Amino acid sequence: MVTFTARADIETALADPLLVPLPAESGPEGSMAWLRATVARFAHGTVHARRRAYVEAELARIDGNELRRLATGRFGDDRTRVLRALARAMRLPELDDAAIDALCTVAANYFGGEDPAADDAVKLLLPLMRAGDPEQAANRVGILIQACDATAALIAAARDGSGKPPVQVMRRVALEATEVGTVEIPQGASVLLEVGPVGLTFGSGPRACPGRELALALAEGALAESPESLASPQ
Repeated sequence: MVTFTARADIETALADPLLVPLPAESGPEGSMAWLRATVARFAHGTVHARRRAYVEAELARIDGNELRRLATGRFGDDRTRVLRALARAMRLPELDDAAIDALCTVAANYFGGEDPAADDAVKLLLPLMRAGDPEQAANRVGILIQACDATAALIAAARDGSGKPPVQVMRRVALEATEVGTVEIPQGASVLLEVGPVGLTFGSGPRACPGRELALALAEGALAESPESLASPQ
């Protein structure tokens, strides 16, 4: 494991096309493994570029002011508030409790895990995404679950005044041997990037979070009835 803590090194690593998130092994269509292997998050190269372009187009259709309003005054915990507001802004069906539970289950298994309930959760969610193409449906699920815990953590940090970044670390693996500054990274090596302390919780470079402004809008809406102001994740 190679660890980087300096902002300049982390930005260099995030810009390196040879340092990518650990690719996911696929499984039967509609399974949790299939979802991980089908979203933009764990892809690289031209596949990542195609899927990311779709995600960016989906996010571009969302009105930030509407999203902020939808997140204001809605009942439920922060994750539920975020998911229901975002789904409505994406023009998806109203999420009932079963769909919320399914999204939370998928989020808990997004970076790995063998919970059999996750497969059932994916199967429940895909028809709700209103996308004829399975890859597009998977990436709509990805948009929702990537907003789920991270945005809820952003809201909580603003509410309690800690200002703690919702994402503390990012992990990469070297597809081929490469270098970051003067550090040589062999092929297959794992890389840990401590992004939170240096203000890069939303990433940077070609994989920077495309939903940053929408996440902030969600947090602002959720906190609109609270006297606390939104703390910067930086």
